[in-house]
Amino acid sequence: MKICGLSSSQRGGGTIRMTMSRSHLHSTLVAIILLFACIATVVVADDYTVAPGNKSLLVALGCFWCAEQAFEQYAPGVVEAVSGYAGGTNDSPTYRNHPGHFEVILIEYDPTKTSYELLVNYAWRNLDPFDAIGQFCDKGTSYRPAIFYETEEERLVAESVRSEILEQYPDWTEEDEVVVVPNLERPKFWTAEEYHQNYYIKNPNNYGYYKERCGRTQRLKQVWGEDEYRCYHDLESTCFNMTVVNEVGEEVVAEVNVKEAPPEKAGVMPNWAIIVVSVAAAVFVLLLSVCLWKRCCSGGRKSVE
Repeated sequence: MKICGLSSSQRGGGTIRMTMSRSHLHSTLVAIILLFACIATVVVADDYTVAPGNKSLLVALGCFWCAEQAFEQYAPGVVEAVSGYAGGTNDSPTYRNHPGHFEVILIEYDPTKTSYELLVNYAWRNLDPFDAIGQFCDKGTSYRPAIFYETEEERLVAESVRSEILEQYPDWTEEDEVVVVPNLERPKFWTAEEYHQNYYIKNPNNYGYYKERCGRTQRLKQVWGEDEYRCYHDLESTCFNMTVVNEVGEEVVAEVNVKEAPPEKAGVMPNWAIIVVSVAAAVFVLLLSVCLWKRCCSGGRKSVE
């Protein structure tokens, strides 16, 4: 039997070919969608690679030099803290060009030796929760404080830490907008210039001078109290009995200061000031020597005469 000029066998073959064509089209569309998903994932990925088995979190605590030191030297289980930028309007930001970006640190940590929850607690103890326009002596959008989460589980943990802190300090209220530190979805992280990395180790005089003059330590003690400050800035982790709970709930020995950085210097003056003072002192000594030499020569000539 023929219908529309085709036999039933021909019609059947056309149906099979059409079904196969639709199946092929569907597979192609799925492949294209997956390809775009992969491209999107690559675009939003951080430009810093965390080692296999490790995890990372992002926090904004004002100046990233100080935040880097606080975590690398005192926070348990931290492998690396990297200074950078996040949350702004341009790609590949720099210190001179990062509109809308936070100054942040990416904290790479070993989940067998610490946890996201513990490190969020450390982040809070290293910021001023009442300053929405900057931190300490640094003001501006770059220095706003924030805690970032990557998953729904992290968001719940960050909210829980915030609630516990408000219970610990009942005079602080969110209703009155006293506590101004937001929990935000984690944006892409961009690594800052090399001269910013490990600044507290490479430039101890400059760093110590800046931190002291900025009043960071004094303000943290004022906000959190001397005892709380000491707990979260202690190389022996004595407030935690030298142990911490890791990501899976196991109690482990607290390991801090993985880079074995020396104690920070008070920083009487920055390097440039030391150079200026040294040159001025050298010039003074030279002039004084010349004057004494001339006086001696003059006295000698008079004696001969």
